[in-house]
Amino acid sequence: MRVDAPLSFPENLQPDKVARSGSPTQQSRPAPVDSGQDQAQLSVDNETIQQLKTNLSQVPEVRQERVNALRQAVSNGSYQVSDQQLTDAIGSDQLTGLLRLT
Repeated sequence: MRVDAPLSFPENLQPDKVARSGSPTQQSRPAPVDSGQDQAQLSVDNETIQQLKTNLSQVPEVRQERVNALRQAVSNGSYQVSDQQLTDAIGSDQLTGLLRLT
């Protein structure tokens, strides 16, 4: 497939043969707006971002109570994993590994 292939237009729609409606001075173009300054307004300010960072830093990376509960379930034999859950976990892990390579 050629991306740079020349385009062929029908004869009545050739770019240099399209009729213009009025002269360039008669065509209506929006007037440029000159406010003197560019302005931007962000919906979240720096203080909010800093507060979110602080909150996130207080969340433990490992949920120890969850780890302890799973350890206990595995050790006493009550932790059951279905074949489908195991397959999904392996597939997800492999996909994550592939995404890291790209």
